Amino acid sequence: MSLRLCTHLSLSAVVLASLLLSGVAPSAAAGTPRTHHYLKLVHPGTLTVGSDTTYPPMEASDINHPGTFIGADVDLANALARAMHLGGARIVSTSFDSLIPALARHNFDVVMSSMNDTAVRRKQISFVDYMQLRAAEAIVVPKSSSLHANGYHGLCGHSVSVEKGTAELTDLTAANQSCKNKMNVKTFTADTDAFQALASGHSEAYTTDLPVALFYVKAHGSTIRFAGKAFGSGAFYGIGVARGNSALRHALVGALARIRSNGQYRRILAKWGLSSTHL
Repeated sequence: MSLRLCTHLSLSAVVLASLLLSGVAPSAAAGTPRTHHYLKLVHPGTLTVGSDTTYPPMEASDINHPGTFIGADVDLANALARAMHLGGARIVSTSFDSLIPALARHNFDVVMSSMNDTAVRRKQISFVDYMQLRAAEAIVVPKSSSLHANGYHGLCGHSVSVEKGTAELTDLTAANQSCKNKMNVKTFTADTDAFQALASGHSEAYTTDLPVALFYVKAHGSTIRFAGKAFGSGAFYGIGVARGNSALRHALVGALARIRSNGQYRRILAKWGLSSTHL
């Protein structure tokens, strides 16, 4: 993700700019947090959230406030924390392929990072599903490209950039096995770098989740386009929780129900242009 041609991020108009800061950002607290020792939180009174903050509009660095983060997942994490009577959420920026191991080490309480709830990942962590994608994956190419593809088999013989540890990489690898002319799959630790590979002409195509692809195409419509229709419908984004912490998982289920019933959930999705993507 990163046609870093000049990504000015701001999503309520469509700009959310720049994605290459990282670090830890405490979110503003609201109300007086209660003690919830049974939740086994890393920092009592705060929900500590691991997230790969290179994924606008879901999670990204805020260039106007270095060290802080913005996006739909950031707002949802704070809303869930407060619905659990905590002070707020604290985002810990972590590369996507390191999130599950870091959760197992209790570096944070949960993962909220546009992570698909899959059978393979459920062997390592538990999930609370909070968003369903109408289509999960998309391919983006330069506007001048002659390449058209409605799925990964259409990329045989071409180069494509993708973030490590993602469902896209898994699906690309599977599709590449049946390619007579193999794809040149270029992997990156940060999704912004995968996008930059496309922007700089170092890959012919870039693939990512549909919400992220929509963001980039909207922000850079004069230079990039979709290669074809999005695909892989029915995927769920899930909040990752360490296996065995059933108390925290139960609290998150209840908090999600509360922010859905009071309208906060839909307002957050609408703010980030995700109204068609919900449970």
